[in-house]
Order: sequence, then structure tokens, then C-alpha cells
Amino acid sequence: MRENIILWINAAEEDLFDADLALKNRRWFRAAFYAQQAVEKVLKALYFVVARQPPPYTRRVTVLYKGLRDKGFMLSKELEEQLSILNKYYTITRYPDAANGLPSEAVDGKEAKRAVNIAKRVIEAVKNEIYKHT
Repeated sequence: MRENIILWINAAEEDLFDADLALKNRRWFRAAFYAQQAVEKVLKALYFVVARQPPPYTRRVTVLYKGLRDKGFMLSKELEEQLSILNKYYTITRYPDAANGLPSEAVDGKEAKRAVNIAKRVIEAVKNEIYKHT
């Protein structure tokens, strides 16, 4: 497996680890942010395998996924429909003006747990796809 793919996957797994830590510490906004980051990075890893090119410069996981779907990669319909949930966590978990207040007040426990669950499922699906091709 190419080094750049391994680096993106490892970075995604580190973010997922941090998301789990944030959940344990009830830092909901951080858990949601790291979940979004993990999915963004693992989808970028998949670009090198499925699209055979570097990923586009974007933070929106739905844009990344659409490009991969156009190349033949498909998540389950249920997971595909939930992917858009993660887009907002790139900004509202970091910037008070995007969150209309403190980022820590923008995400609750239920949202954070849902985001991390989505991330875990996407990462598993993407890693299965990558290993299928390598």
C-alpha cells in the first residue's frame, strides 16, 4: 500500500481515537469535530485508490464522497444519507461566529455520539474498500 494512503488512514484513526476520548470527557463539540476530520481524511485516502488521483481540496465530506461515488465507491444508502450530518462540524465546532456562541454549546451528547458512530462506520467501509484494491 502506498505511503500516502497509509498516512491518511493513520491520521483518520488518530482523529477517531481523539473523538472517543472527547466523548469520554463529555467534550461533545470536540468529539463531533474529530469525527468529521476522521471521515474527511479516510475519504481522502480512498481517492488515491478509487480515483487514482489526489483528493480535491475541500472540507465537505459530502463533496469528497460524491467524487468517490462517481468513481464507483458506494456506502450503504443509510450511511450515505447520514454523511451530510458531519459537514457542519467542521465549522460550528471551531468558530464562535459559526456556532452563534461558544462551540462547546453548539453540540450535545446525542449529536456527538451520532457523529462518532457515523465516522466509525464510514472508516470501516472505506478501509474494507481500500484493502480490497491493495
